Formats: sequence, structure tokens, C-alpha cells
Amino acid sequence: MAPTIRKTQKIVLKKREPLNSLVPDGSAGFSSRLAAAQDTSFIQPSAELGDMDTWNEDASAWEDESSDAAWEADLVLRQQKMAEREKRSMEQQRKKMEKDAQRMNKKDQKIAVKLS
Repeated sequence: MAPTIRKTQKIVLKKREPLNSLVPDGSAGFSSRLAAAQDTSFIQPSAELGDMDTWNEDASAWEDESSDAAWEADLVLRQQKMAEREKRSMEQQRKKMEKDAQRMNKKDQKIAVKLS
């Protein structure tokens, strides 16, 4: 079992281009491999997809009805949750007031009187 010896890989950094070189968009400056260039040649209308300019929205589509039903269901669930939260908070406040009243009653009751 002899070890295999490999040379380490070298990373070579390219030098920056001078300021007077042109970037693909036509402006002067440093070029970057991460720079975005606007290329619209990939968008080609096809006959089977139709033209987006002549798109007609169908008002009776089934998606609208289902999205409305889902929205209404979410609204009802939210209202129920809010009602439950309010009910719990009212119950907690009532219990707190009862405990405070009991504490006040205990303070008023004196078990013994100190005579001096």
C-alpha cells in the first residue's frame, strides 16, 4: 500500500482588461463573466401557443371559482380562530380577576391581633 502522490491544482487568475475595452453591451469598463446581457432572441412565438397580445381572459374559468371558495374557507377559518382567541383571553382575564379578588379578601382577614 504505497501512497499516491498528486500535484496540487493551480488556480490561475486572469488579469483585468484595461478600461478602454468594450463590454458586450457596448459600454466601456471592465468585463465580467457574471454581467447580464439582454438577449431576447430566445423568445419566439409559436403557432400552438398563440399570441399573448390577443389573450382573452375567460371569466367563467373553474380556477376563479375554486380560488374564491378557498379564499372564503380561509376567511372563515381565520374568523373562527380569532373568536377562539378572544374567548380564551376573556376566560384568562376572568380567572385573573377572581384570583386578585381572593388575594384582597385574604389581606382583609386578620387571623390575630398583636397586643403591645
